[in-house]
Amino acid sequence: MRAYLAILSTALLLYSCGSDQTAKDPVLSELTTQKDSLTKEYDKIKTTLDSIQKEIVKLDSTKKLNRVAAVSAHRETFKHFIEVYGNVEAKENIQVYAETSGEILSILVNEGDDVIKGQLLLKIDAEVVRNNIKEVQSQLSLAEEIYKRQKRLWDKNIGSEVSYLEAKNRKENLESRLNTLNSQLDMANLKSPINGTIDKIFPKEGEMASPGMPLMRIINLGDMYIEADVSERYIGTVDKGTQVIAQFDALNLEIDTTIARTGQYINPNNRTFMARVNIQNPKDQLKPNLLARLMIKDFQQDSAVVIESNLVQQTAEGKDYVYTLKPHKDNTYKVKRKYITSGLSYGGKTHIKEGLKGDELVISKGARSVKEDQVVTLQQ
Repeated sequence: MRAYLAILSTALLLYSCGSDQTAKDPVLSELTTQKDSLTKEYDKIKTTLDSIQKEIVKLDSTKKLNRVAAVSAHRETFKHFIEVYGNVEAKENIQVYAETSGEILSILVNEGDDVIKGQLLLKIDAEVVRNNIKEVQSQLSLAEEIYKRQKRLWDKNIGSEVSYLEAKNRKENLESRLNTLNSQLDMANLKSPINGTIDKIFPKEGEMASPGMPLMRIINLGDMYIEADVSERYIGTVDKGTQVIAQFDALNLEIDTTIARTGQYINPNNRTFMARVNIQNPKDQLKPNLLARLMIKDFQQDSAVVIESNLVQQTAEGKDYVYTLKPHKDNTYKVKRKYITSGLSYGGKTHIKEGLKGDELVISKGARSVKEDQVVTLQQ
């Protein structure tokens, strides 16, 4: 290119000396011809260079555009849950106590044994009671015989009414006393009040028992529930039948269930009401007092516009908005600010009540560095 320009310069210089000399000087004539040819070639090269330069400028300006990432707003079923904690309880979690005094003669079960209602669990020495029963039975036998004789005489209007009534009263008193002693004897034989599992045996054989002394704890793990305190602000949305997901982090277990009932009383100390959830106990994994997280559904909307919560921005006045992309030209987009009305948020997603239709491209990366009507490109 430099050689061409040098020759062209020489030719122009010679041309300036006068065209009249061209015809007289063959060298000058040749140079003039070369100059004209080079001028035409130069014009072609310059046109090509100008076109290349324009393309370079165009590509360079595209590179300088902000690159952003975007996701599509979409419609889905949106659910919102409130989170509360409660303890697992067994409906039949019973501690049985001694009802009479005496030495513990034998314990007939072990911890962990399954028992049925009415099964004999423990025996307390009741020899004194048995002796009393024998004595009363003997006295009752005599009293019944005397009463029969007095009654036969009284039926024939023989003897006094007082003697008859005394015989009758003595017999009835002895019968009542015998019933009491039999009840005391029955108290010495501890029986299971429920079907369940022996969780704990407190005394040992040979120890003395006394009324009110704890003997065993029996639990039925087949019928469990969870109770939790729920804020009064949800009293209009949390009720019997409300969907609940019960999560047990210690067991990595999740159970779908519903609210069985809610309390009718607001606790003035923490402004909450009680919610009870009945649960099944697969493989007896759940234990009383196990901590449970209850995810209680308080809102659901089908075909709701949903976006990621971190895409929502706010103006200084507190208005929510997102940046969306509108196709522009040459694979570029214009930034548009969309003011929205946000609903509830859960699980990193936000329900959009107004402002989006559900088919927009929403800027997900780079939204903090763009402005309205700015031209941007999408990251690949």
